[in-house]
Amino acid sequence: MNLDTDFRFNLTSLAGAFSTDDDHTTGSSLAQEDVESDVLAAYKRALIQSAVRSRHPSSSSPTSSTPPNDADPATATGANEPAPHPLTLRRDRHSSYLTRATTSLSSSMTSLSASRPWIVYWLLHATDLLSRGDPLPEPLRLRAATTVLRFQHPSGGFGGGVGQRPHLAATYAAVHALGLTRDTHVWERVDRAGMYRFLMRCKQPDGSFVVCEGGEVDLRGTYCALTVARLLNIVTPELTDKCIDFIARCQSHDGGLAAIPHSEAHGGYTFCGLAAALVLGQAHMLDLDALLGWCIRRQMPLEGGFQGRPNKLVDGCYSWWVGGVFELLDAAFTLRDGRQGSSKQERDTEASLRPSMAWNRQALQEYILLACQSDRGGLIDKPGKYPDPYHTCYVLSGLAAAQYAYDVVADDQGLGVRFVSREGEVCVVGPVDNLLHPVDPIHNVRPDVVEEMGGLFRKRPLDLETLKGE
Repeated sequence: MNLDTDFRFNLTSLAGAFSTDDDHTTGSSLAQEDVESDVLAAYKRALIQSAVRSRHPSSSSPTSSTPPNDADPATATGANEPAPHPLTLRRDRHSSYLTRATTSLSSSMTSLSASRPWIVYWLLHATDLLSRGDPLPEPLRLRAATTVLRFQHPSGGFGGGVGQRPHLAATYAAVHALGLTRDTHVWERVDRAGMYRFLMRCKQPDGSFVVCEGGEVDLRGTYCALTVARLLNIVTPELTDKCIDFIARCQSHDGGLAAIPHSEAHGGYTFCGLAAALVLGQAHMLDLDALLGWCIRRQMPLEGGFQGRPNKLVDGCYSWWVGGVFELLDAAFTLRDGRQGSSKQERDTEASLRPSMAWNRQALQEYILLACQSDRGGLIDKPGKYPDPYHTCYVLSGLAAAQYAYDVVADDQGLGVRFVSREGEVCVVGPVDNLLHPVDPIHNVRPDVVEEMGGLFRKRPLDLETLKGE
């Protein structure tokens, strides 16, 4: 499905689109009004641009081919050039931003000096999503592999920088960044035996994981540990024992999942908890109906994007952390109800009942395309913010999540669950060139990375029984 010109709003409906605070103004309500005002201004510009484009399809201006003095030269068009579609994904500009970021980062990124594997992952994954079919450039892949492998710790796992102690979050980013190199020689340099020992040192008796030795328990640690073990084929009963018990205890009274039991639910933890439960094949142990309701309520009715918690502002990164949960919920409901082996006709009949049909894909894509693209390249949190590799990665991931639908199929490759994009079922808002590559709903890399990296290590199993005695 290609939604080329339909907008959720028109110029008349925009006038009454503000939320209300019941005459009780607070700092939060004022911040919400500011965001709504910025988003509505972006939508209004797009509506006007669309109207001009429809009346004068061969030019961006009906009277002049000379752009105004303050026009952006990257988007200015001549009299004989078609006007840009207001919902165009500015691929080339974002790719240029990512290329610049691989050689020079802003000074604000110095605070992430202990998160260097993440920076590599964000840049590689975003570049991979934007590519038009070509593999990542070899020099980029070589630099990424050389950089990340320097963070591997002698005792197993990866640190956030050279000489830093291993951390589950850095390990997740490092392994997935190495996966994106698509180089089996690079993959073979991961110390899987050391990795398993590191994961087991982080494992706690109650089924949780500390993020590093001596560190705090965090549901994200469970996700990072299990997805890394899944890719490297080092999953054992000892590693997964009681994990689902801890995950289930993290589900809050309102349906979402929190970092630890009895805490506030959050979009990122909700994604991590459900994805980890699917790796375990035990997502049915969660209250899936409550979880679905929580996620539905996170989509903002005006902006179209997602908030990470109740009463918070929209943020482009939750396009993935919440928008990406719906395909996981599809899989969880399918496995719970025993429908993964049903025929295509039965699946099509059930399509309208899918959790992934319970959210507005068009609205999210409009928010991303109209409010989250920086004129200088890169993707942003919301209007008025600056681009950064983190938001560029996860906003694009959310855009891909909004474009594709998946079937969960019986897996014969040891991955627990496997996702296959539904043939012919894509939802592209704006020009068809906006279509990105699909992403694996659990790992957030392209599906071929999961299949090829996981496939390599399934052919080369470790003697984990020996490791248990060490």
